Amino acid sequence: MAMESEMQANSNGDQAAGGSFFGCAYCHEAFPEQRELEVHQKMNHEGQPFSSVPSPLPEQERALLQKAPTAAISRGMPLSEVNRHCVPEDCWVAIDGKVYDLTEFADRHPGGPSVIMSWAGKEASEVYNHIHKGININSYLRPEALVGDLGIDEDLMSESFWHSLRRSRIDELKEELHRLRGGDADAHPSRRATLTKVSVASLLKQKGLGESLRAQLQSLETQKRAALDVEDFGQAQQIKSALECLLAEADLHFPQRVENSSGGIPLSEVSRHNKPHDCWVALNGVVYDLTDFLLHHPEQRKPVLAWAGRDASQMWDKIPGRFPSSTWMEFFMRPEARMGEVGPEPQVDPKVDEIHQLEEELRRLEGPSEEDIQAASAARAGTTKHGASQLSEEVRFPRLKEIAAGKQLPLFTRAEVAKHKGPPGGPPGTEPYMILHNEVYDLSICLQSHPGGDDVLLARAGMDATRDFEVFEHSEKSRVRRDQDLLVGALIPAE
Repeated sequence: MAMESEMQANSNGDQAAGGSFFGCAYCHEAFPEQRELEVHQKMNHEGQPFSSVPSPLPEQERALLQKAPTAAISRGMPLSEVNRHCVPEDCWVAIDGKVYDLTEFADRHPGGPSVIMSWAGKEASEVYNHIHKGININSYLRPEALVGDLGIDEDLMSESFWHSLRRSRIDELKEELHRLRGGDADAHPSRRATLTKVSVASLLKQKGLGESLRAQLQSLETQKRAALDVEDFGQAQQIKSALECLLAEADLHFPQRVENSSGGIPLSEVSRHNKPHDCWVALNGVVYDLTDFLLHHPEQRKPVLAWAGRDASQMWDKIPGRFPSSTWMEFFMRPEARMGEVGPEPQVDPKVDEIHQLEEELRRLEGPSEEDIQAASAARAGTTKHGASQLSEEVRFPRLKEIAAGKQLPLFTRAEVAKHKGPPGGPPGTEPYMILHNEVYDLSICLQSHPGGDDVLLARAGMDATRDFEVFEHSEKSRVRRDQDLLVGALIPAE
């Protein structure tokens, strides 16, 4: 009996590997079990005697077996799945048929994280292409930001069936993690800190976190994002330090600088420092901390942050005089920015690495909880909405009144501004002007230094761009700088 059971198990194993299946003698169909073939022949070959022939697994099913467990749901996803990922700690956006995880990018977005969050969980192709004409979004993002394709083949599955597959895979992942952790699936975050990279975003998702600690972490994280919105990187760094102190008191820790036995800094450690207020870059075998540099040179944010947390050696001297190049290093780099040499990656326990990969897949499939989504929606409803935009700019940003006080500005008609379309350096009377909130600005001064690039500005030269300007929810600091440097006139009251 034992031998018979073993033979049956081996037979099933051979079938699963693509061996002999129960093939129908009357058509090309094949089935893993005889009873399935019997049902098939009764339904499709009525009146014919049961007849089975050895058959290999059909090509389509064999291909599915060879794919990763998530292949059935990772090729494409419905918009309803994107809709679920709409919180600061888990922010997906669909653009031009692709789905991107912009959680990491939000804090280094030139327009601030609030712009990204206003489109979290949505399809944003129209607004993106309107503002960034002809610019591929992949030029801004890291390769890992691409989640997958938007949309599913409705001839193969329905939207509800896609979500059924997602939930089934979640159950599989939880069972596998339970096994790998030795049955301690609900370990307290402090015990799991050794298994994963601890961050505020990941901690806020863990069920073992106390409500009081969760509220404090969420409050500090919100304050940090508010500081980033107004480009106050010094304040953001102070808040990050407060977060580290709070986690240390709770016996939870941010990943700290890790040097391996050779004294070098592995690139995996560099990758964790990828924000404006915590910016490391590897260059030609050396790691540099450019956080203080960005505080004093905001005009350099775009090229530097594009490589924050990464190795920029491949771009060395590609654009002479700009980051990263020998000329740039000679002019800007200070000795205190040097952190140390790049070192080899430390050895990782294969089991720990497997757990981390499974946890990351589970995080993506689960997404934020309904409570997190409701809290984020309530926060946005209280801070963004249309009532605020109906107030005048000076009412919302009182410091602008100080700049305008006592100034006698020349008046323009809209027709006069329309003649100022550039190009930069053109004949007098054609300088690129723009209307914002009934005031006129000369764009020439901020070209080459605008975080969003020159094309965004020049595409609207000679026009009223107030609506587009407000879409990006510019900070009071950036508006003050705008009025100090660019203001050249105002529209006549009649217009």
